[in-house]
Amino acid sequence: MDVEDLKELIREEYEVIDANETVSKIFPMLEKFDADRANAILVEEDGKIIGVVREKDLIRGSVMTNPHETKIKNFVVRTGILTLDKLTPENVARRFVEDSTPFVLIKMNGKYGVIYINDFLNSIKSEFRDVKVKDVMNPDVITVKVFDSAAKALATMRNHGVDRVVVVDENNRVVGIVTGKDIIDRIISPRKRARLGEGSGEKEKTLSIMVESIMSYPVITVERNDSVSEVIDEMVKNRISSVVVTRGGVAEGIVIKKDILENFIKKASPVEYGVQIITKDLILDDFERDEVLNDLEKFMRKFKEFLGESVLFVYIKKHKESFRGLPLIHVRIKLTSERGVFFVTGESWGVEFAVHATLKKLEREVLKEKELLLDKRMVQKFYEEVL
Repeated sequence: MDVEDLKELIREEYEVIDANETVSKIFPMLEKFDADRANAILVEEDGKIIGVVREKDLIRGSVMTNPHETKIKNFVVRTGILTLDKLTPENVARRFVEDSTPFVLIKMNGKYGVIYINDFLNSIKSEFRDVKVKDVMNPDVITVKVFDSAAKALATMRNHGVDRVVVVDENNRVVGIVTGKDIIDRIISPRKRARLGEGSGEKEKTLSIMVESIMSYPVITVERNDSVSEVIDEMVKNRISSVVVTRGGVAEGIVIKKDILENFIKKASPVEYGVQIITKDLILDDFERDEVLNDLEKFMRKFKEFLGESVLFVYIKKHKESFRGLPLIHVRIKLTSERGVFFVTGESWGVEFAVHATLKKLEREVLKEKELLLDKRMVQKFYEEVL
């Protein structure tokens, strides 16, 4: 895929809103959008585009605040903006991963355009015909039971730093999926509308309701040896952002669009090892970033020989809670390597402590795999000597 192919993906289908407008002004815009595509809303301040707003953030935010008083600037995601001279498939993929938006902003000759994630995935689909699901999936599937409450599902998402959980029955078979948006749309938003006198007489749901009542089903599932290009087809056709990997009906992995893009980045820039840091709701100063990078690179050097070619994706998110001036930080690390995919999460007060604690968990997982490999080699050597 070359630059001209990428230019063909650029669309001028988006809306622009001023950062000082209230959230309520944006909902009429959402109604005009094509339901089959992610909605691109660019935010302007003092005549300059400063970022975007995502529909999911607006929905959640309007539940917690008064949409007629809260300004759009409170929900701006300050994304990167690609210029035409920087327009490459790898850079587009990086923007999707780092900004966590379903579209990438392109600045071209004084105006803007967007590349939507489904269009981009379709354009790189042929490169994944020979890539198996097992090569990109996250084996750490976060689940809840059908009889668990919506409150437990929300707490589970927060504890693991994810926005969805797979719902399983008493035999651990996959029966549905619940996202944070599902809970907001089906429980929290209706309750707020009812309190404002806008209810339709429907019985009010509470967070104690079982997830079975609000989950999405049936779930689109795939198997570990399926082609990733087929997964892309399923995602685009069904307008979904994830598929569950099953074996005999039991979940053994999950694939989200970000997993596919991370794999694409890794293949586009083959290196001995690489580190990617993605932050949310915080900006690392130079000292913090250097300290974090030192820790991450020290880890990668330590296990370089064992892991082989590998890439470390580190997602750092700030929560509202703080203790003695230090914010509560959630860290999610995904390590893709020749030895497989490792996934860990952790929390602590302050960025450095949180990253360090999560790296320790990752180190334990890698050592566990290393010991397992050693055990296999010892068994193999035993049989070779005895037989």
